[in-house]
Amino acid sequence: MGARGKGSAVVVSTSPVAVVTIASPEYWDRYGAEFVSNIESLTIAPQEVFIVTEAEVLVPDSWTVIPFWDDAIWPGVNVGVRQATADWSMFLPIDDRLDANFFEGLQLAGDAVNVAGRWDNGLCYGTESQWERLLDLTHNGMPGLAVVRTEVFKRIPYRRIKFQDWAHWCELRANGCTVTFDRFVRWTWVRHDDAFSAGKDSKAVADVAKLRKLLKLGTVVPGEEWPPVLR
Repeated sequence: MGARGKGSAVVVSTSPVAVVTIASPEYWDRYGAEFVSNIESLTIAPQEVFIVTEAEVLVPDSWTVIPFWDDAIWPGVNVGVRQATADWSMFLPIDDRLDANFFEGLQLAGDAVNVAGRWDNGLCYGTESQWERLLDLTHNGMPGLAVVRTEVFKRIPYRRIKFQDWAHWCELRANGCTVTFDRFVRWTWVRHDDAFSAGKDSKAVADVAKLRKLLKLGTVVPGEEWPPVLR
């Protein structure tokens, strides 16, 4: 693996990252071909790609297809991450798109990297201040794409909770993980009205609020369960 770096940071020249996506058969029919084209267009390829779906798919031979589905959606991401051998893992929704140069100059350091992107004619990214205050914020202060050390992702998996990206960042924060921030805009969050987590949902916000409260008490056992197992 050709990589050069200083200290604990690694400047990517060949990418030690596993990309995981999940798709229902309907979503694969709508977005799968474009997803494959997008990943194949990258100037630096990820080390591994995992497609978690029950759909019939046509993908490069080097990719891994895992026949699995759960209506809670996010357990499928955990299934993919558990098979990853790359040092880092990232969940990429099948309808989002990476810039061709996504991995060029990307520095991987700490336990997770928050990578800036674009959405709704604006930008989405976290900040150091929002990370520090994350367990007190009533909105997701870390909307950038997450590239997480695989061993951390396996230890702190996605929960069966609707706003899992927000919840996962909160769990990383509560478990003392360190995060770095990549400010170079490298991807696009493609938003559409029928996405699973689109739109306002007071119950989903309340679920994250409950999780944040428990995390601040230090009683939450990392895991997929919702409600969480408590110490």
